[in-house]
Amino acid sequence: MGNFDASFRGSEVGAPNHAGRDRLPDVNRTIATEQTIEKKSNLKTTNLIRHVNETRCLRLLRRASPLSRADIARELGLTRATAGNVIAVLLQADLAMELTEPQEAAKVGRPGIRVALNPKGAFFIGIDVSSTWLTGVLVDFGGTLLNRIVVPNSKNFRDAGPVAQTIADLARRLVVGAGVDTKRVRGVGISVPGIVDRNGVVVSAKLLEWEDVDIGQLVATSLGAPWPIRVCNDAVALSAAIGALDTHDTEDLLVVLLSEGVGAAIIRNGRVAEGVSGFAGEIGHMVLSAKPEDAKSQTLGLLGGYGPFLSLLSDEQSIAEGLANLAAIPNPGRALETTLDTWAAVISVGVLNLIHILNPARIVLGGPLAVLFPRVQKKVEAVLGANLLHGLTLPPIEVAGSEADTVARGAAGTVRDGIFLLPELDQIGNGLLPGRPSQSAEIAATYDGH
Repeated sequence: MGNFDASFRGSEVGAPNHAGRDRLPDVNRTIATEQTIEKKSNLKTTNLIRHVNETRCLRLLRRASPLSRADIARELGLTRATAGNVIAVLLQADLAMELTEPQEAAKVGRPGIRVALNPKGAFFIGIDVSSTWLTGVLVDFGGTLLNRIVVPNSKNFRDAGPVAQTIADLARRLVVGAGVDTKRVRGVGISVPGIVDRNGVVVSAKLLEWEDVDIGQLVATSLGAPWPIRVCNDAVALSAAIGALDTHDTEDLLVVLLSEGVGAAIIRNGRVAEGVSGFAGEIGHMVLSAKPEDAKSQTLGLLGGYGPFLSLLSDEQSIAEGLANLAAIPNPGRALETTLDTWAAVISVGVLNLIHILNPARIVLGGPLAVLFPRVQKKVEAVLGANLLHGLTLPPIEVAGSEADTVARGAAGTVRDGIFLLPELDQIGNGLLPGRPSQSAEIAATYDGH
């Protein structure tokens, strides 16, 4: 500090101090830089507030639609002018639309104008991957199914390259077949039966024999379209399909996927509990044996999946159709009864362990194999009731989302739900490709062009 003051004193009395003169521009440059940073910070804050209001408006319209501008302003605690600006942006982005009330519905004067989500303003692709089939769907912003295509998976499914190419081809077919504008496709959701990290990399998918596969990047390369790609675990996709995510529900919910294997998502406050590595809920790897050598073969996923039922299915049907037909048989034969009894015992032990560990308020079963659960539900609940730890209450167990395309629709839903995420939540377990903006960030960039 003393040297800095001496420099200025020397300059004041006419002493030839070049060092002092050199520092003056540095000081001015520093002040200018700080002012620029402050302006940019203020701009970012303004844009953030704007984006938050727009996202809140979308969330409100998803929950209660259509609404008048006055209703929206009141519900969001905004002035009518601010609410009007927010709505104008959403209308321009085609994410919202205006609806005119019929004359008889209007109380006085001209018919009222209400605002609702625009179902045709955005479209989402969902692809569910198994070792045998790829199920693809295209849904609109309202979640309505527009197209569905099921194709066999590559026989060489262990090689992720051909699978990625098939996924890319399927995505294009879904869009072209529905005749929608490719510019309004907001992204592709891919669900995989395995462990997926926060960057969308499939760390382990035993049924596909994949390890550390960046399937999202492979699909993006094959697709060649600027669509964001989100890769998620199939149980997370199921949770999205049944509406368990991004809700105000505070109860602890356990979503169990019964399919080729067994997976789960632990839902707390409408969010997936990920664990320290993002791998929580991998119940399929739960070992149902006291022998260490059985750790890779006697698991809930292998014993509780649809493998034991395959010999009872027709080769002329998809596995989901075959399982649905088994569930509809009024008088099952001995082979089916025996298989159901064995499966019920496995599910009973697995669910009993989960209740003791997680103590959920409710359990929801989904996936193609869940269609058979009603046939064994009484047996399973009897086992649970007889062995439940004293003091615990048996949580209700229900079946939801057992249709063949449920998980694929949920995969599309995970991308759609990204539009409704508030900024502070955008980066939590988004599963997007590195370097790609989150879905909400992409929408925000569109909004911020004013």
